[in-house]
Amino acid sequence: MFDKIIYIRTKRFINKQIISEKKKKEELKNFEKIINEKNIEKRYLLAHNFICDYLDDEFYGKNLCGFKNNICSRRQDMIDKGIIRDTYENGCCHGYKEGRDCEKLKDGRCTTRNIACKLFVCPYLRKKGVHFSLNKIPYARYLFNKRQKLYIITNHFIDQEIIVKGLVKRRYGL
Repeated sequence: MFDKIIYIRTKRFINKQIISEKKKKEELKNFEKIINEKNIEKRYLLAHNFICDYLDDEFYGKNLCGFKNNICSRRQDMIDKGIIRDTYENGCCHGYKEGRDCEKLKDGRCTTRNIACKLFVCPYLRKKGVHFSLNKIPYARYLFNKRQKLYIITNHFIDQEIIVKGLVKRRYGL
């Protein structure tokens, strides 16, 4: 019964999205895979993977960071304005304190399977209106409770297996 309510609400939410019919069908098909999985740990793993893929499609499909020659649009803007400090390659994935890139960055792409890392948007892009929230992602909006959402967005740099176990642990509450 509970899964049926989640499915109906998610289907309504997906149908309200301004995306192509093909994309809507694909998202509903993916959500059906999630909802039909009876093993709760596998269900959250599927959901986690679909959310990571969704965010990758948004960032890399639309090239939101505007990478050209391994330099993001924020840093390119700083170079164009003559502000030389802080012009590392690889954008936000460059560690300011350690002076090295995140080890999950491979060939200009983030290879981590961590939703919190993938939700991060630098202040430069936020000013341009780029922002992500779990409540705007079809798979996450109704599938996770408040406790799980808080857990997801506050755990950066943690492996996927640990996140999934934490989601299972927090599935009841608030």
